[in-house]
Amino acid sequence: MSENGMQMTEVNIGNSTLTPSNKTNRNTNLTYGIDDVPPWYLCLFMALQHYLTMIGAIVSIPFILTPALCMAEDDPARSYIISTMIFVTGLVTFFQTTIGCRLPLVQGGTISFLVPTLAILSLPQWKCPPPEILNELSSANRTEIWQIRMRELSGAIAVSSLFQVIVGFGGIIGYLLKFITPLTIVPTVSLVGISLFENAADAASKHWGIAAGTILMLTLYSLNTC
Repeated sequence: MSENGMQMTEVNIGNSTLTPSNKTNRNTNLTYGIDDVPPWYLCLFMALQHYLTMIGAIVSIPFILTPALCMAEDDPARSYIISTMIFVTGLVTFFQTTIGCRLPLVQGGTISFLVPTLAILSLPQWKCPPPEILNELSSANRTEIWQIRMRELSGAIAVSSLFQVIVGFGGIIGYLLKFITPLTIVPTVSLVGISLFENAADAASKHWGIAAGTILMLTLYSLNTC
């Protein structure tokens, strides 16, 4: 094809057509582009890899939350919360990837909710009874203690989600993006992580060897994927 005295050749790649200029602009280090679809067997392995990456973050939220709910370490209800977390994560991810915005991600729990959650549970009316009193309670009474707090948190999250829906449908986000830049987002995310340092340090103190090894492997793997 000739245009303005210049000779251009079209190159057919799959279902797309690339000109030499577009072909040179494409990053040759990428195995798949944003519009490419890997083979189905690779998709299975990639999905498993994504799941293994996310499962730690998904399970960590109940482990941080259950002590604030006045649950003992050997309470079988912990497994119910973890199982519910994993099930709801899969259910929401399925809806998000089929009838939702179809982003290639796992729709899991968010760490940002832990900060207000722990703030609510630290109020005087929601503080846990002394351990000696908890040990004397029956199983039904101990279950009622953490379920009352769970209902309080569920209601608070439901109300806050309505605010997010109003902000999203009202178009306020588009206006706020003029003022909210990465320079403001990064410190906010950092402050959320720093506020949870006490909980992370408490969990890591149970076995510093495993904690240090986990940090080392996360650092090495993140550098390897950059």
